[in-house]
Amino acid sequence: MKKIKKIIWSASALILILGTQTCSEFDKFEPLGENSIADATPPTANFSYSQGAGPDEEWKDYTFANLSSSATTFAWDFGDGSSSTEVDGANTYSGEGTWTVTLTASDALGVVSTFSETITVVEPEEPDVPDPTLVNADFNKLPKSSGSDCACAGWINKDIGEQGESSSGNGGSDNVVKFDNNEPDHVYQEFAVTPNADYTIQIVTQFKDPAGGPFPGMLELRVLAGAGYTDGYSPTYYTDTVNFPQEGWGYATIAQVEEAENNLLVEVQDNPADDSYITYNYTFNAGANDSVALFIRGIGGDSIGEFGYTGGDEEIRADYVTITAIN
Repeated sequence: MKKIKKIIWSASALILILGTQTCSEFDKFEPLGENSIADATPPTANFSYSQGAGPDEEWKDYTFANLSSSATTFAWDFGDGSSSTEVDGANTYSGEGTWTVTLTASDALGVVSTFSETITVVEPEEPDVPDPTLVNADFNKLPKSSGSDCACAGWINKDIGEQGESSSGNGGSDNVVKFDNNEPDHVYQEFAVTPNADYTIQIVTQFKDPAGGPFPGMLELRVLAGAGYTDGYSPTYYTDTVNFPQEGWGYATIAQVEEAENNLLVEVQDNPADDSYITYNYTFNAGANDSVALFIRGIGGDSIGEFGYTGGDEEIRADYVTITAIN
């Protein structure tokens, strides 16, 4: 029995001794140095970035995708004095320049990892404005939605004129469109443009020798704003001449055509008293439009019919027309 009491007393004494130790004294029992237990999953900081992906999608906007692992807190330094503690970063730079972006990632044990990337902010070059697409720009004799093949295929709007006719000229056969004298002949086609872009129109035409009468023939060229289309009309850009409508599309009346606010360009060619094919160049700006129409007609005549205009005393021919963006 005495032996048992001694063991009990010893245990009690041990408890009493341990209870009187301070925290600092316990520290000496903590494993240190090479005997300490390593963080099994230390954090690793990493990120990727994208230009022009911010709220305004401008070239000065950058977003940073956090690719870090085993981290719980993050600190971003965007290099220009801006910072963030969000998981993913975003920053708008003041302009062109070079900055070093640093991400500091930490875990719950306080272990820290950093990753830095130097970025060069450069305003990207504006992409080239594409050239508009015209169908049958050479005025070839092609099938149309109804009626015989014609150089006017893809170019007819019977609401605002009579169709031009096929003819031969400039070294070819059935390769030009003719605007007859004393007739309201025209060509019309709609095409897509880039708003506020500048374009050049090139057209090759021939006038018959002046007839000497009081009504010399003239050729009028207009670029009409898509905003002037009949309300609710949405243009369709056809690729085959047989699919083009011949009426009921785009501009519906000559009154619409002649409204000043609907015209981006108006040019008139007078008879040059030279029956060779001459190249003419004009320019226009698309303004706020993403669609326009090209309308060309013979004018100058005295016989005014249902359309309110006719060609003059001489025939006029057009060999081709091209429209190119000015970049």
